[in-house]
Amino acid sequence: MKRINIIVFAGMLMLGAMTSCNDVVTYNDNYDGGMVSYGPPEIDGVYDAQDDEGATLLHSAEMEQMIRISGKNLSEVKKVTINGVEVELSKMYATNTSAFLTIPRAVPADTGSKLVYTTSKGETTFDLSIAVPDLDVEGLYNEFAQPGDTVQVVGKYFDLYGFSRDGGTATITMDGAAVAIDSLTSTYMSVIIPKTAKDNTVMTLSWKGVGGADKTKNIPFRHTDGILITDFLNAGLWDEGMKQYIVSGEEKGRPAPTVKDGQYIRIKGTFDAWGWNQILGCGFNFDNADVVAHPENYSFKFEVNSATGYPFYDSQSAGYLFSINGGGNYAWNPSAESSFNTYGQWRTVSVPLTSVASSGITAGYVNFYMVMQPNSEWTVDHNFANFRIEKTSY
Repeated sequence: MKRINIIVFAGMLMLGAMTSCNDVVTYNDNYDGGMVSYGPPEIDGVYDAQDDEGATLLHSAEMEQMIRISGKNLSEVKKVTINGVEVELSKMYATNTSAFLTIPRAVPADTGSKLVYTTSKGETTFDLSIAVPDLDVEGLYNEFAQPGDTVQVVGKYFDLYGFSRDGGTATITMDGAAVAIDSLTSTYMSVIIPKTAKDNTVMTLSWKGVGGADKTKNIPFRHTDGILITDFLNAGLWDEGMKQYIVSGEEKGRPAPTVKDGQYIRIKGTFDAWGWNQILGCGFNFDNADVVAHPENYSFKFEVNSATGYPFYDSQSAGYLFSINGGGNYAWNPSAESSFNTYGQWRTVSVPLTSVASSGITAGYVNFYMVMQPNSEWTVDHNFANFRIEKTSY
């Protein structure tokens, strides 16, 4: 009797199992998750990734901009290039009708302005140009750094043009000797000045530009030949009181001179609003015929040093005033747009010579003065050195 019951129960289980199998619904039947392509890709348009409504069609974009490609059969991606630069597929997302990717940060091998989209079913193109910034090189942060020092090359986009710590395609040399790169990011590069570097030389940067064109940039290094006055104390100062601002040599609590035992201007203390403080007034003999004939090709340069807690003030049309050859007052205001502070380091400043010598410059004896006229009460700890005239480009 027990055996019969067991058999009946087993039969009921089998019947139930068969009934359950027949009740299963297959939800994947005819389901398309948008990841399948049914033919060659087609692109209807390219938009910024934030442009969900497709309001603005793009035919140009910028490096590192995220874009959205709209169209059909965009899944099953095999390769995407923009102006010959390949997109990293692992960092893009594509369905049948849209694809998201970031424009690569790389200088294109060609300038065809084409996006080429390749899938397992075919290939299509779309006109898309990429704004490629040129290498921006201003110069050395401190042109009067010492041999062996590490110094910043002021500029942008070094990494785009082959500069690398590990043997990139770009080179940096001084007098034929290779210059090592100490640090490099997308916005910063510092180099190590060779210990054999000499005054009045140039640092040469060489790289390949857009389309492979050869490019070079020469940066001056310690151009002592252009210094207008090396001995302020014997330059015929207009007033003995100016000597209080002239220092030289090494001394605790103040910046080391940029030239061995060199003199420089040190301004430290609190100054009343709109006070006329004659810092320097003297002259120099000048006989450079090319500067006299073409002052527009030259710059007035100097090194400046502000103690950490004493940035330069936004002085508007007052502040530190310079004049060469009696051409009016040039108001140097480095904090006009943002606070300027060198944090106790010497930094090179360059302004057009025609701004400081607005009446031109002549051969012979030339007057030169510097005044500090605060537009409010100022407490400062500022230093100036190596006033000079140099070519704007080499």
